Amino acid sequence: RDAQESRGLGDVYKRQVMAQTVNLLQEKGLTDEDALNQRITELETKYHDSLAVVKDLEGRMKANNELRYHIAAYTSTKNVAQQLKTAKRPAVFEEQHRAELTAYRAAAAYFKANNLTKLPSPKKLEAEYAQLASEKAKFYEQYKEAKNELLKLKTAKQNVASFFREEEPAQQER
Repeated sequence: RDAQESRGLGDVYKRQVMAQTVNLLQEKGLTDEDALNQRITELETKYHDSLAVVKDLEGRMKANNELRYHIAAYTSTKNVAQQLKTAKRPAVFEEQHRAELTAYRAAAAYFKANNLTKLPSPKKLEAEYAQLASEKAKFYEQYKEAKNELLKLKTAKQNVASFFREEEPAQQER
């Protein structure tokens, strides 16, 4: 008798899940398998495309940050590097200002490696970073929405398939 009761409760739960699934699919206008599969494909494309844009924007934001870091280091240590050229005892001066000169040389090497001969203004880079962050937020929102809907629809598709797999043996038993 306990087994029958627990099976009965399981059946009630399954019916509730199926009712929720049917409601979701009707709300979305996805009442046939082809429409559901097409929507899942569209969402997968939107999901992957949005994620690719987010990753690209993150890369550009990282590069922007790196450039701003090197510009700040370069401008704050440029004076020390110029003083080295006129120092009476360059070796002693170099020893006293090792950290600043290392930062200056690292920044100069970064600019050379990236073929930068004219440095962009920090304000322009900050504005560009803000623009990239704004775009990233927009595409990240699209990514999240597509991911959530995709998850719901894939779950609904599995629920429907599971329901029909369970119904077939029940039909055969009668």
